[in-house]
Amino acid sequence: MRQFIIILVTASILLGWGKTGHRVIGKIAEENLSPEAKEKITQLFGHSDLASLANWADDIKSDPAWRHANDWHYCTILEGKEYEGPDAGGRAVQKVTEFTDLLNKGTLSEKDQKDVLRFIIHIVGDLHQPLHVGNGTDRGGNDVKVTWFREETNLHRVWDSQLIDHLQFSYTEYAQQIQLGITPAEKDTLTNPTLLSFVYASKAVHPQVYDIGDGKLSYEYIYKNRDLLDDRLLKAGYHLAAILNDIFK
Repeated sequence: MRQFIIILVTASILLGWGKTGHRVIGKIAEENLSPEAKEKITQLFGHSDLASLANWADDIKSDPAWRHANDWHYCTILEGKEYEGPDAGGRAVQKVTEFTDLLNKGTLSEKDQKDVLRFIIHIVGDLHQPLHVGNGTDRGGNDVKVTWFREETNLHRVWDSQLIDHLQFSYTEYAQQIQLGITPAEKDTLTNPTLLSFVYASKAVHPQVYDIGDGKLSYEYIYKNRDLLDDRLLKAGYHLAAILNDIFK
């Protein structure tokens, strides 16, 4: 029983965006793939529907063979510090860099290409969820107990899924809605991201994310954070597309 409890606690740290959020990111990225990237992804999977690939890295957590990948979903930047690498906690940044390099070298088997690509799709999304860039003190908000419309939960879960689920959009509706009115010029500003640029962007919004008052979260918290939620999902989609386009150029 003790081992089972430990596994559950560990897993609770790692889920990012929930299934809908990751599909939103995948859908936006797919719509912004270059022809070359779309062709290569289709060669590997028989399609280029990134939304259908976006949750694989969470789905495999029940497989003991993938338990070593539990800390690939987040990173940590300690308060008052710069990013110091995986020693601070979490290997998400390291793994995106490593997997990108492996795909660029072109030496992987087809199966390994599929695995690392699915991880890139997922981890890039995770790193845009503000609490997947942890501060080293509260397990990415898992220890911040709050209520969500009177239901006991924690701040991490609110940002993973409860904010998104409350809106009751399908992932295709949400992906379409948050791209409305985006100009080509605005999109161009998001086509050449560095990995650490969006990691620091997630860290930078912590003051807003942690502004929870008495911890009884409902409509006011949604009102204050809806634009931020949309922004993180939108930029995750565009940044993911940019990374994949660069790999398969």
